[in-house]
Amino acid sequence: MKKGLFLLLLAFAFTACMSDSSDGRLEQEKMAQILADIHIDEAIVQNMQTGNSDTALVLYHELSKKMLKKHGVDSTQVEESIRSYVKDPAALVKLYTRVNKIIEERRTKASAKKP
Repeated sequence: MKKGLFLLLLAFAFTACMSDSSDGRLEQEKMAQILADIHIDEAIVQNMQTGNSDTALVLYHELSKKMLKKHGVDSTQVEESIRSYVKDPAALVKLYTRVNKIIEERRTKASAKKP
């Protein structure tokens, strides 16, 4: 009985120490930064007008690898987090509100640097 109670408490403590959001998804700010990078990378590749979808795919893949490394996550974590946010529409709206704000902040900052 004591062993079962100990295992139950241990399991509870383990799950409580995971992410503060549901389903172990990445927290909102980190996920927003990742999604902003993803959308910016997509725009970069699209604007390159490579003329070849294979070349565009390779370029996007390389940008994605750099982005995942930058944020210290893997593609599985990002995919699982996206699935989790999609299941929670209010959280998804809040997340993309933040993503849009990040992209606008970066656009403003980049425009200010141009002569």
